[in-house]
Amino acid sequence: MKKNSKYIQVIIFLSSFALLGFLLVQLYWAKNTFNEKKNNFHTLFEICVTEIGDELREKILNESNYSIPKIGGNILPIQNRFGSKSEFSDTLKKISSSKKSISEKRKDLFRIINKKLALNININLDKVLGEKEVISLIEASLEKHGIKNDFHYSITDENGLLFLSNFENIDNSILERSTSYSVEFLNDDLFTEKRVFTLYILKLRWSIAKSFTPVLILSIVLILIILGTFIYSIRVIQNQKKNTRIKTDFINNMTHELKTPIATIGLACEALTDKNIKLDNTSQNRFLKTIKSENERLGKLVENVLESSVSVKASPELKLEVFNIEEVIKKAIKSIQLSYNTRNGKIKIDFLAQNKIIEADKLHITNVIHNLLDNSLKYSSKSPLVTISTRDVIGGLIIRIKDNGIGIAKDNHKRIFEKLFRVPTGDLHNVKGFGLGLSYVKSIIDLHNGKIMVESKLGNGSTFTVNLKSSKILEL
Repeated sequence: MKKNSKYIQVIIFLSSFALLGFLLVQLYWAKNTFNEKKNNFHTLFEICVTEIGDELREKILNESNYSIPKIGGNILPIQNRFGSKSEFSDTLKKISSSKKSISEKRKDLFRIINKKLALNININLDKVLGEKEVISLIEASLEKHGIKNDFHYSITDENGLLFLSNFENIDNSILERSTSYSVEFLNDDLFTEKRVFTLYILKLRWSIAKSFTPVLILSIVLILIILGTFIYSIRVIQNQKKNTRIKTDFINNMTHELKTPIATIGLACEALTDKNIKLDNTSQNRFLKTIKSENERLGKLVENVLESSVSVKASPELKLEVFNIEEVIKKAIKSIQLSYNTRNGKIKIDFLAQNKIIEADKLHITNVIHNLLDNSLKYSSKSPLVTISTRDVIGGLIIRIKDNGIGIAKDNHKRIFEKLFRVPTGDLHNVKGFGLGLSYVKSIIDLHNGKIMVESKLGNGSTFTVNLKSSKILEL
């Protein structure tokens, strides 16, 4: 038993370790996936911003009506940008007279030309860009790359001076929570002042998380299934371990429980056969009835063990009949009186119920009373004193069995009606039983649509109250 318990503990430990490792791997995978998606989004937005910057630059150049000179191209239209032909000729002569290479001469030429062009371009820069045109360019680029995030934008100089934006009435905290991407789109010699385009993307983290939500949900579902299966398996293992222990206790106590009616029969037989004891006919008949009653109870006890405990069986079929409950109680007292006498015990009756006629299964109700009396006898550390009383209630009556036993802890009040459960007493064989008596009692009372309750404190005895309906046809 201890060896199997160690195996179970090892299995639980290894399973827990494996599950923890799996969860850590899943968390690591989710974190890496999020970071990878984040990097992909950043790269995508950087591409978009670069494209938008190129579009803005091209639009400005086109709207400014200036052409960009190409090396080897016709530069005659450009000379009109100088003050006079003589100025242009002087410039060419200066370049030609230098000892630089051809490529360097061309660079110097275009640098001088660009300086002449730059002034006029700057004058018209802010007139060629409008909010609608910029938004249109942004939306086109984002749509091209499948991006649906809300956005804001701004165009500033290199010192942060704002020229154009779409967030005049936007709370600054929104921009602070956004992710921004910037690019200088007027950053060459054609322009004397640089311009910076900035795109603010809202709810980027939400978009990243949303992009792999299906996979994340699937992973969470699988984790929950595995976790649920693991917890269920652990509970099954623990329940099996508990049931194994309970069944072992059941087997160990079975012989002790069966000895109770056997001992009663033995005492009666000893009294009948003892020559030193002179018995009249009345006493002999009483002992013979006790032997017969205990023999019947022994047979029923074996039957209950087989049917109610060991096998999983449907509830027994009740054979209803009308009878006086007080007569059944008296019969149960007689069958167990001898056992009480051996311990100097007493059973008192206090019958005050007027609705004493009930319709029930007589055999099972008799067993219920007998089991409750037997339970009071077992759990008494001194001479047992039991009082059985009946009282009327609306629609029926109650049977109250009060003893002076060791009592039951409050934590065990609900569990005492569980099958195979036995109240801990510190000694396995000190209190004999299968843990079937109260379970059987509750099942029978439930079948009769009745109720059973217990009031008890450790050291102060117990009181069991059975509520049964008055005589009328019960719907089973």
